[in-house]
Amino acid sequence: MMDGNWLFLGFAWIFGLVLLLVVVLLAVLVVRALISFTRNEGAQTSAAGAQPLGPPPRSRARQILDERLAHGHITPDDYNERLRVLGETPLP
Repeated sequence: MMDGNWLFLGFAWIFGLVLLLVVVLLAVLVVRALISFTRNEGAQTSAAGAQPLGPPPRSRARQILDERLAHGHITPDDYNERLRVLGETPLP
């Protein structure tokens, strides 16, 4: 009677819906992977993957202190005291 043609049973819209969901899921996964990749771009590692390249990342408070010292708003003694309060050590 139907000769194996299940598409004529009225269920073709389910196949289209599943296909659409798969395409959307793949798009979401690609976007999330790209976002993750761009966020981790700053923390590049060496070929062995063990040691990060460059200096360790600084906290925002440390960056502000560095800027204030560079502009002459605070003295080196104030800078070191505030780093001690933050629990950070000055770079050599």
